[in-house]
Amino acid sequence: METIFKSFAGLFFFILLTGVGVSLIASSIQAANADRALLGYVEKIENSNYSDEVIKACRDDARMQFGNGESEALEIISSVQNGKKQVTYARATLNYYFRIPVIGYSSVHSVSSVMI
Repeated sequence: METIFKSFAGLFFFILLTGVGVSLIASSIQAANADRALLGYVEKIENSNYSDEVIKACRDDARMQFGNGESEALEIISSVQNGKKQVTYARATLNYYFRIPVIGYSSVHSVSSVMI
């Protein structure tokens, strides 16, 4: 009887640790995807010479992928000189949810990049 109890206890902890491990790996993949997506957005915006249409498209895409559909996920802050649309640099920040569902952890993380 003791052997059966130990076997089931060992199996339970094995399944628990496997679930936590898979959740941690999935969360780190989500963080890596956010980093890669920000680099893609920065490249698109720089190549378009800070076009308003491209910035809007990138914001919409980020909202669909990393936001909850309502909040802004991609934030672009640019410098404007002499009241004209002559951008010399900009900073892009991507906010995404970092979740570990098995233990109920959820927070908002950010990744930033400077565009020149």
